Amino acid sequence: MEGEGSAVAGAVPPQIESPKTFIGVGARELVILGVCALLGTLSLFIPSHLAIRIGIAVLVAGLGLAMAFGRDRRSGKTIEGYIFDLFRFYTRKRFRQKGTDEEAPSPHKMRRSLLVETSVEPEPIYAGVESPIEDAWISLKPLPLGAGLLFSVLSFAFLAGLLAWIWLGGLVEIQAWLGVSGF
Repeated sequence: MEGEGSAVAGAVPPQIESPKTFIGVGARELVILGVCALLGTLSLFIPSHLAIRIGIAVLVAGLGLAMAFGRDRRSGKTIEGYIFDLFRFYTRKRFRQKGTDEEAPSPHKMRRSLLVETSVEPEPIYAGVESPIEDAWISLKPLPLGAGLLFSVLSFAFLAGLLAWIWLGGLVEIQAWLGVSGF
């Protein structure tokens, strides 16, 4: 199955992506970014404190960037493909199968034989890939989906809201609470 001179040993792309535009961003990414920009702009009109509105707008924009450019590290799937696979996995029909072979090989022997047969571990699909097209003006690396990306988006939104609150009079409130005179 694998040839001697194959560039990627054992890595099969999960799907063939549509071609990107001239700046290296496809229609899917543009739609996601446009919808999130619209939602972020609309969140600025929520009847609340301006710092909270700024934090929510930054959170929506950050989640939009994560959804648009995030990829699973191992499979290279987009977030909607990954969520669809999880949904399909948890809604599958489960049934018990009993084997008819009494001398079934143990999982340890099967694993050992698989390790002997495969000598090269496949690399992640998007390892070292900058952009699907080489002549793009902007080269984009896919963001690794995971808890680290979500934590980064949440902490950036919190810090943006905190800085907006400090800029809009929060510093004066803190100084009055601590009994410190202004600068």
